Amino acid sequence: MYGSDAPAGPLAGSPAGLPAGSPEGPPAGAPAGVAADPRITGIGDEAAPGLDGQIAVARRLGWSALELRSIDETPLAELPPEAVESAADRLHAAGLGVVCLGSRIANWARPVTADFSADLAELDRLAAYGRILGCRSLRVMSYPNDGLPEPEWARRVTDRMRRLVRRAEDLGVELLHENCSGWAGARADRALRLLDAVDSPALRLLFDTGNGVAHGYDAPAMLRELLPYVAHVHVKDGVPGERPGEASYTLPGDGTAGVADCLRLLEDHGYRGAYSLEPHLALLPHAGLRSEGADAAELFTRAAHRLATLLPAAATAARPRAVPGPARTAEPPRPRIDHGLLLHLLHTPTAGPLETGPGAPHALRAAQHAYATAAARSGLRVVRHQAPPAFAVLRDDTPAQVRAAVAAGPRFLDAQPSLVLRLGPVLPRARTVMFNVHLDTVAGGPSPAFDGSRFTGRGAVDAKGPAVALLAGVEAAARACPRLGTDVSVLVQAVAGEEGGALGTFGTRPLVEAGYVGRVNVFCEPTGLRHLPRATAASTARITVAGDDAIDDRPGAGHNASVLLGFLAQHLAAALDPSAPGAPPGTVCVAGLHTGTRHNKVYGGGELLLNLAHATTADGAAAERAVAEHLSRGLDAFAERFAGTALFARTAADAARVTRLEWDKRGIPALGEQPAWGEEFMIRAGIPRWPDHEPAFTCDAIWLSGVPDTFTTVLGPGLLDTHHAHADGEFADLADLEAFAGQVAALLTAFAADTPPLPAGDDDATAPHPHRAGAR
Repeated sequence: MYGSDAPAGPLAGSPAGLPAGSPEGPPAGAPAGVAADPRITGIGDEAAPGLDGQIAVARRLGWSALELRSIDETPLAELPPEAVESAADRLHAAGLGVVCLGSRIANWARPVTADFSADLAELDRLAAYGRILGCRSLRVMSYPNDGLPEPEWARRVTDRMRRLVRRAEDLGVELLHENCSGWAGARADRALRLLDAVDSPALRLLFDTGNGVAHGYDAPAMLRELLPYVAHVHVKDGVPGERPGEASYTLPGDGTAGVADCLRLLEDHGYRGAYSLEPHLALLPHAGLRSEGADAAELFTRAAHRLATLLPAAATAARPRAVPGPARTAEPPRPRIDHGLLLHLLHTPTAGPLETGPGAPHALRAAQHAYATAAARSGLRVVRHQAPPAFAVLRDDTPAQVRAAVAAGPRFLDAQPSLVLRLGPVLPRARTVMFNVHLDTVAGGPSPAFDGSRFTGRGAVDAKGPAVALLAGVEAAARACPRLGTDVSVLVQAVAGEEGGALGTFGTRPLVEAGYVGRVNVFCEPTGLRHLPRATAASTARITVAGDDAIDDRPGAGHNASVLLGFLAQHLAAALDPSAPGAPPGTVCVAGLHTGTRHNKVYGGGELLLNLAHATTADGAAAERAVAEHLSRGLDAFAERFAGTALFARTAADAARVTRLEWDKRGIPALGEQPAWGEEFMIRAGIPRWPDHEPAFTCDAIWLSGVPDTFTTVLGPGLLDTHHAHADGEFADLADLEAFAGQVAALLTAFAADTPPLPAGDDDATAPHPHRAGAR
C-alpha cells in the first residue's frame, strides 16, 4: 500500500510525471460515475488529508468504496474509537464501504528487531476498528532487516508472522502482505516461502504494480509467480529516479512499471478483487511528503480516470467474450468456507434495536459492507444497499412495534439497510436464482470462537454461517460452470429485519416487491440440509387490561389484572389448543403475561401476549376470529365465576369494559404449496426434502407467497433447536457449512444445465423486467 518509497527524500520529478498543462481524461469535477468500475477504488489520503475530502473525491468518481490509511494525517490505528465511529457514519452515509485498512505492522519503520508488542497491539485495535468500518483486510509488510544475517532475519520474520497470523485467525481478519519493504517484499521466492511457512488463509498477498520501479525488479515477472495468492491490488506507475530506491511517479500506464501487463495477467487469472489506486502524485501521507502547489484531488482524479481506461482494455485482452453455446459444466470443486469472514461477522454486533433497545452497539451496515467485499472476490457486485422509505413500511400488516419504531424517526431504518448482490447481468426471472440470507441476529449469545471444527457465537447457524457458506457455494459453482454470470444470473439478498419480530417487513418484503426475485428462490435458514418448500406465518394478539390499582389492605377496591389475565390465559390455552373441538388450525403460544413485580400491591393493569402460527393465509384469518370469539367467552366466564366473590367482584363486573384486544401483527401471508416443477428440480439437484409430517417454521420466505412463475424453498445447515439458534451456546459445525455450500453449488449447476443458452444478439435478454415479469 505504501509503495516502494523510503520515508526519506523528496518526491522526484514533476508531481504527476506530466508536462505542464497536459490534459488527461475528464477534469476534476467531471460527472459522477465516469470512472465508476465497481472494482476500482483508492487510498483516500492521497487525494485529501481529511475524510470529507476523501469522500468527496470518491463520490465524484462514482466509487463504492475507499481504502483507509490515515485521516487528517493521523494513522488509522492512532485514532480514538469515537473518531473511527464518526468516520464510519460519514462513509456509510455516503454509500462507501472500506476494502482495506493500512497498518504499520512490520512496515519500513519497524525493523525485525523492534518491539513486537506494538504490532500485536495495532492488530487488535485495527481488528476492532474493522468491525466498525466493515473491513477485515489489513495491509502488512515483512520487517526490514537491522543488521542481522539473512537466515536469522528470515527466521525472525517467519516467527513473528506466524504469531500475527494466528492472532488474526482468532480475530477474524486477514493480513495482506505487500511487495514492499521487508524480507519477503521484493522477491517472489521469499513471499512464497513465507506463505508456505505460515500456512494460513489469513495471510494472503497484496500486489502493488509500481513498487518494482524503486526496488529494481520486474513487476509483471514477479506477479506471474504470485498470481494464485493475490487478494488485493494497488496500482501505481513511475520511472526510476536518479538514485537507487527513488522513483518519479506518473499516471498509470505512462511509466515503466508494466501496469497494463500486470492488469492483463490479473484479469486472465480470474482476479475479481479490488484495484486500489495509490498514485503517489501529490501526497505521500505515510512519509509526510507533499508536492508544493499540486492539487492532490485533481491529480488523483486524473489517475483514477486513466486506470478506468486501462482496466477494461486489460479485461478484454485477457478474456475475449465467449460465443454462447451449450452448457459446459464440470463437477464443482469442494467449496472452502472463509473461516475469517465468518469470525469477523460473528464478532460484529448486528442484533437490531427491536432486540436490544436503543443505544446498544449495532453494526449491521458495516457487516454488510464486509460481506459485499468478500462477495466481490467471487464476482458478485452490489446492485442495491439501502433501507426502504418509511412510507413503504408504515402499512397495516406491518408489526406494531416496527410501525412505532419507524414513526419515531429515520435513524431506525437508516441503521438497518438491506444489501443485494448479483453475479452476472440483469436477466429475466426464468434465468435467475435468488438466495436470501440475514446478517441480523437475536441478542445475546456466546463469545465467537472456532476450534477447528465448530463455530460458536450468535449467528453461527442463524444465519451468518449459512451466509458465508453461500458465497463458497456460488464461487465453486461459477468455477465449474462458466455460464453462471453470463446467461444465468445469481442474486443474493443480505437483509435486515428478519429477527426481532420484524418478519422481513423492512428487509425482504421491499426487495421482493422491487422485483429482486428468481425463478428459484432459496432462503438460507437451518433445516438440517433438507429443503423445506413452505413457511408458516404468525399473528400476535395483545390482550390488555387497563383497570384501577389497589393497595394490599383493600385488594377488592381495585381491578385485579393478575387474576383476570391468568384466567384468560388458561381459558384461551384450552380453547385454542389443536385438540379442542373447533379449534383453528395452527399453533398457539401463550406467553408474555405481565402485571407487576411487587408483593404488596394489586395491579389493575397488565397484558397477555398470544402468538399464533398458521400455514395458510386463510388459517391465519380463522385464528384471528377464534381469538376474538374465545376472548369474549372467557370474559363472560370470568364474570360468572367471580361475580359473588369479595375480592374480585369489581373486576368481574368491569372485566369486559377494562379489557381490550389489539393485534401487534396480523394479515401476514404464509408460504404454501409450491409448484411440482420446483420439487422435481430439487430432486435433480440432489437435495433431499423436509418430511411432510415435521412442522414448518416462520421465516422471510413468506413474502414469495403468490409471486407467479417461482419456486421458493428454505434450506440451510443445522437446526434451530439442536443448534441453539435463539438460545445460549449457538453453534455451527464446519462440516455442515461445507455440505451446505456443496448443495448451493449443486443447485446452481443444475439450474444452469436446465437453462438454455441465451440467443446470440438477444438485446432484450438483459433488459430490466418489472416485478412479476422478471428479475431485477
